[in-house]
Amino acid sequence: MTVLRRLSTQRSAALALAVVALLVLAAIAAPVVGWLTGNSPTEFHGEAVDPALGGLPRGAAGGISAEHWLGVEPVNGRDVLTRVVYGARVSLLIAVFATALSVLLGTTLGLLAGFLGGWVDTLIGRLMDLLMSFPGLIFMIALISAAPGADRRLLLVAVLGFFGWPYVGRIVRGQAMVLARGEFVAAARVLGASRRALLLREVLPNLTGPVLVVATMSIPACVATEAGLSFLGVGVQPPTPSWGQMIAAAVPWYAADPVYFLIPGAFLFATVLAFNVLGDAVRDALDPRSQRR
Repeated sequence: MTVLRRLSTQRSAALALAVVALLVLAAIAAPVVGWLTGNSPTEFHGEAVDPALGGLPRGAAGGISAEHWLGVEPVNGRDVLTRVVYGARVSLLIAVFATALSVLLGTTLGLLAGFLGGWVDTLIGRLMDLLMSFPGLIFMIALISAAPGADRRLLLVAVLGFFGWPYVGRIVRGQAMVLARGEFVAAARVLGASRRALLLREVLPNLTGPVLVVATMSIPACVATEAGLSFLGVGVQPPTPSWGQMIAAAVPWYAADPVYFLIPGAFLFATVLAFNVLGDAVRDALDPRSQRR
C-alpha cells in the first residue's frame, strides 16, 4: 500500500499507469472494439481505397471516417484501429509471458548462485556471462528463421525469455549475496532452519522489490524487441496484426499516407515510454533513500 500511495503522488507515474491501464484494457477489449466499429482486423475494405491513386485511402488523414476511426491501410483497406488494438494484444501477451519466463529463470538461478556461492555461483555466473556476450538480436533472428513452421508467438516468448533471464539473474544474484550474509538469515540458521527454508522464507521474500522493478523494465524492452523482429519480417506473421509489422508495411507509404505510419508508431512509443516511466517510479517508490524526510 505504501508503494501505491507513493506512486499516486507522482504525476508522471500516475499518467504512465493510466496509459498502461488503457492499453491493457484496449488489448483485452479488442473483440469489443471490432464489434463496435463493425470491422475485423483481417477484413478487406476495397471501397475504402482508391485504385486510381495506387490504393491510397479515400478521404483525408488516411481515410478516417465514421466507419474507420483511425483510417484504413493502403491497397487492402483493412481497418487500422482494429489492427492496432489486436496488435496491442499480441505485443503485450508476448512481452508479459517472455518477461515472466525471464524473471522465473533469472530469479531461480540468480538466487541459487548468490545464496549457495562456490561452484554453483561460478557455473551460473559463467553461463550468464556467456549469454550476455552473444549478439542477442542476431541470434534471435537466426533461431526464429530456422523454425519457419513454428508458432511465432510461442517462439518469440521462448527466445525473448531465454535471452532476457541473465539480466534478471545478475541483479538477483547480487541482492541474494547481500541478503545471505544478513543477520536475520544468520539468526534463522542458528535456530535450525534448513537451507530450503532460508531460501524460500528468508531470502526470496526480500527479493520481491528488485524483481518487480526488473520485470516492469523488462516488459517495454520485450515490446520493442518484438516490434523490431516483426519489422524485420521474422516476428509475428500476417494475418496476425503486430505493430512492428504495421510499421514495416507503412514505410513505403509514409510520404503519401503519413497517418498509417504514425499511428502504430505512436502506440509503440507510448507503450514503451509509459512502462519505462512506471518502472522508474516503482524503483523510486521501493527505494527508502528516495523518501522525503
